[in-house]
Amino acid sequence: MESKSIYTILLAIIAVLTLTLAVLIIFLFVTYNPNVRAAGDVQTDGTMTERIVPDDEMIEFKLFNGEEKMFALKSEPEHPDAIVLVSVSLKCDAGPKKKKANEITTLITELYLSELEEAVGDYFAAMTLSEARELETRYKARDDLINTFNEILNANKHPMEKIVYKVTLQMFAQ
Repeated sequence: MESKSIYTILLAIIAVLTLTLAVLIIFLFVTYNPNVRAAGDVQTDGTMTERIVPDDEMIEFKLFNGEEKMFALKSEPEHPDAIVLVSVSLKCDAGPKKKKANEITTLITELYLSELEEAVGDYFAAMTLSEARELETRYKARDDLINTFNEILNANKHPMEKIVYKVTLQMFAQ
């Protein structure tokens, strides 16, 4: 009789520990978010400050008046007159609670718009048709254009900060 009660007590302890472990695991999965970092600025390669920007604090700009622009690609023997049709839009950090929205809008639409559009043209002028047709090229172009745009927009700033966070790029190589 005594051995049955010991087994019952041990079984009850194991059941309680199992339930506690299950609740702890569920709690961790529900509350843990790996994308959230510590508050404050994140330093990316020592030169440009970057912050985690929620979607509601971003503003979008379309280059080339929101239309598709045609660029000549680098000539290849099999495709001497290749072109690419490109549509580019930028998502930029407008600051906490969009406090810098007017400043960023002025910076992009009035001061540096032609330089940003020129950078897109220069980027595609160095690309061949076979490169433009590859899927990896689109991803590389997005990353390269983000870096180029941030360099242009930070040309006269001493504490450089990341302004352009996303580039949406639609390419149709012909």
